[in-house]
Amino acid sequence: MQNRFKHSGETISRKFNEVLEAMTRFSKDIVRPSDPNFKEVPTKIRNNYKYWPHFKDCIGAIDGTHIPCVVSEEDKIPYIGRKGNPTQNVLAICDFDMLFTYFVAGWPGSVHDNRILKDAMEDRKKYFPHPPEGKYYVVDAGYPNMKGFMAPFKGERYHVPDFRRSTQPLNGFYEVFNYSHSSLRNVIERTFGVWKKRWRILSIMPSFSLETQKKLVAATMAKHNYIRRHALEDLEFDKCDADPYYIPKVEGDEDIGGNPVTTLEEHDGSMDDFSMESIRYNIATSLMSRGL
Repeated sequence: MQNRFKHSGETISRKFNEVLEAMTRFSKDIVRPSDPNFKEVPTKIRNNYKYWPHFKDCIGAIDGTHIPCVVSEEDKIPYIGRKGNPTQNVLAICDFDMLFTYFVAGWPGSVHDNRILKDAMEDRKKYFPHPPEGKYYVVDAGYPNMKGFMAPFKGERYHVPDFRRSTQPLNGFYEVFNYSHSSLRNVIERTFGVWKKRWRILSIMPSFSLETQKKLVAATMAKHNYIRRHALEDLEFDKCDADPYYIPKVEGDEDIGGNPVTTLEEHDGSMDDFSMESIRYNIATSLMSRGL
């Protein structure tokens, strides 16, 4: 930037931070649910026989993803993620139009997704979009199957690529449900893929302060949503719209489209909720009766 525009490093840095601050504030307006009361059934669910009416009360998908970060040597250990490099763990929610509706950035990479979700739900200052009565988000097996959050059945095939690569048909009650659940939940993986592929700064993080690195997550999510809402054409979004199984690949990123990583903190079922288990069972029964 200095060479191109013939300005001092001080000027470039100052203007960069002014724009970054503006985009961070903008994220508070644009990264939020378009229907804050969740009264409308998402079009993707209503117009698809695979999901309607089985998942009519689903309002979005939740997952965590790791973004490389730069920290001092004395602070590095808590940030060491699953690949042995320092990362920040970012929790995000998206709707079925691939728009981010909520995020929390800055947690050390060693922290489990479920702990971040629990903190976001309990901290009023973080304005977590709690699902209304009877509504729920779809989550992966690392989260509890509790009120407002529907997880897959454990111990069975789950990820869409596992089903698509296999020559074996869906094997019974649990796999039928897991296949539909995974197909619906992969919207968060596709959204992460588009976001990371577009903003390569997220893959090669410069030596900014941790606070600036968190703001970069906010700013790029805001621009992601703006492009999705207002661009007439966009290569990656167009690919996703044309193929419901397309997940953009980012070199070196095992989060996207991968298998869940088992950790010492992985959910053990102790927080599972009976009412959510009943809803999940009823959906699985409905899917079986429809032959899905």
